[in-house]
Amino acid sequence: MKRTGGPWALALTASLVACAGTTPSLAEPPRLVSQPYYETVVVDWALSYARDLETALPFDLATATRAEGIRQVEDGDATLLVTSGEPPEGWFATPLGRQALAVVVHPNNPVRDLDLDELQDLYTGRLSSWERVGGRDVAVQPILPLPGEPSGDAFRERILAGAPPWPGTLLAPTAAATLEVVQEVEGAVGVVPLAAVTADLRLVRLGGVLPGDSTVASGSYPLTVELFATAPVEPGPPLRDFLVWIQSHGLR
Repeated sequence: MKRTGGPWALALTASLVACAGTTPSLAEPPRLVSQPYYETVVVDWALSYARDLETALPFDLATATRAEGIRQVEDGDATLLVTSGEPPEGWFATPLGRQALAVVVHPNNPVRDLDLDELQDLYTGRLSSWERVGGRDVAVQPILPLPGEPSGDAFRERILAGAPPWPGTLLAPTAAATLEVVQEVEGAVGVVPLAAVTADLRLVRLGGVLPGDSTVASGSYPLTVELFATAPVEPGPPLRDFLVWIQSHGLR
């Protein structure tokens, strides 16, 4: 009788026996983490991407401060970070487009336009009443993102230019928290990504220019940040596919 099998058959049999009784576990989807102030931007991208895929997102979304997001990616708790500012040294980074930081005020505030010096004066306390910039005699209540939040750091660098904010400035952990205060306090002024602005708030022109796709693209709007995705190494699918989709759509 002809023999079949041999050493390979024995090895295969041993492998099958070793695997018997085990249940394969499903791998967790990769996680993309972004800062709270950019959450609206990233969620809007993800929802549009899911509509194009016509299926559920093949990755998870989370928010964290920049420092915590970097730690999560370093520790393997997340795969990719969406942020602004400088990427960690030696990390992969790819641009995702410029985003406008919008200055918003209470809907009853009649002020329509500010120059950058006036905006600085409102945030440093040199101007304490809206009457000084064409509004009513209402006390100014500035709101800034928490220190370490990239959008707030960009505002401090470009608008405050090293000057300390007024000591009574409120610090908001998210864009939603900023918008809530601006809706409730007539003298409030806040800065949030344009994508987070709701229709019941008033956008302020900066130097006569409103934030928008065209003014960001032309460079005429003066307050923007560059978003990018970063990780220790370039991610593979499905997150790489998502990044390619963002860049191919030229999203703002």
